[in-house]
Amino acid sequence: MYIVFILKEVCFMISMTGYAKKVFKIKNTSFFIIIRSLNSNKGLDVSIKTPRYLLDLEADIKKILTTKLVRGKIDIKLSELSANESVDLNEKKVRSYIKILKKISPESDPTQLLNAAISLPDVFSSKNFNMTAALKKDFLIIIDGVVSEIVKYREKEGRQMAKSIKGYINNILIKSKSLVKLERQRTKIKKQKILNQVKSISKDVDYNPGRLELEMIYYFEKHDITEERVRLKYHCDFFLQILKAEKIMGRKLNFLSQEILREINTIGSKANHFEIQKIVVEMKEDIDKTKEQLQNIL
Repeated sequence: MYIVFILKEVCFMISMTGYAKKVFKIKNTSFFIIIRSLNSNKGLDVSIKTPRYLLDLEADIKKILTTKLVRGKIDIKLSELSANESVDLNEKKVRSYIKILKKISPESDPTQLLNAAISLPDVFSSKNFNMTAALKKDFLIIIDGVVSEIVKYREKEGRQMAKSIKGYINNILIKSKSLVKLERQRTKIKKQKILNQVKSISKDVDYNPGRLELEMIYYFEKHDITEERVRLKYHCDFFLQILKAEKIMGRKLNFLSQEILREINTIGSKANHFEIQKIVVEMKEDIDKTKEQLQNIL
């Protein structure tokens, strides 16, 4: 009896988009939380909306997001699930804060001082819900769980995107291999064309055969695409290696995709051959699709 183990290729690519929501109850009060994650070039861009009496949770929520989500535009809405949010304003605390703020900044406008005072989290409280250290811990456990759902969503989407991106890069590798044969054909045709032209004028024009040979070598080296093909393969292989080995790869792969595009463009500018130009257009299409997908990768 033989047991066959099939090893799946592991990919760690993670998307920046995700969505999760949850309705929950703490101390007989119902709440709901919605988290949306979108792509962002700014690192971690967080927007948190909570009832005023839950503002004290924001710093801890940001810590969870920084640890688990790393990058993306994150919108969180946490609300009490009731027809009307019943909130009390602690006027005594507000007056006390205004008094302190006035000492610090005596020239400030009273309206500015009031706005600053009421923006502090502990001046509001819910008529139905009183926050304690234990309840705060319960909130953060639930929020951490919802953020974990976003992580799973991102990982699932990342696996799908990795398949597409890997396909595009492999297409480029396959197409670049076909350039070898076409390059030989192009060089052979070009050499024959130049030799025919030389023969047609050799009877009427004196020329130095050695100098002509040097000029031909220079001409063919100038239009040779071997170095570009080698670098293109190296960049694509390195791209696929990162795809398998790293977790946070978006910026690195973006840079590599630029290098791949540069080599493809150079091949196109040197080619002067219809079939090679056709392949260049196809490879550019593949790398453009790759770059588009990479905008959404962590």
